Amino acid sequence: MAYSTKQQLAILQRLKERGSSPVTAQELSDELHHDGFPVSLATVYRQLDRLAEAGRIHKVSTESGALYQTCTHQSGQGCLLLRCENCGRMEHLDSPQFQDLCRRLGSEQGFRVDERQTVLTGRCRLCGKKEDPAHEPA
Repeated sequence: MAYSTKQQLAILQRLKERGSSPVTAQELSDELHHDGFPVSLATVYRQLDRLAEAGRIHKVSTESGALYQTCTHQSGQGCLLLRCENCGRMEHLDSPQFQDLCRRLGSEQGFRVDERQTVLTGRCRLCGKKEDPAHEPA
């Protein structure tokens, strides 16, 4: 990314503040307006697309629309996201095994995994404890 605009920096900062809580473009626009930084929804979408292309954020497609979250990996590669179907949190998982699997799928199957779009859905540790307090995941 050659340069950053005020809008882009504001969007990126807001995403960083949200941490593991993903957000829709509309929610992000509403939050920026609430913070006194009026920016059009079209501008939010445009800046989110640029940030995603640059590998600075994740864009995750869901049944109800796209969710956005800052990327904590420096290189933007090897991102595996774990998304809780209960609370919606998304956590990054650093996994050399995942990167090895992606390479093997490429060489053995000719299938190129889009690591920026790879999301495993399940229940996070916190939601699992709430459902079954006696069960402690390993």
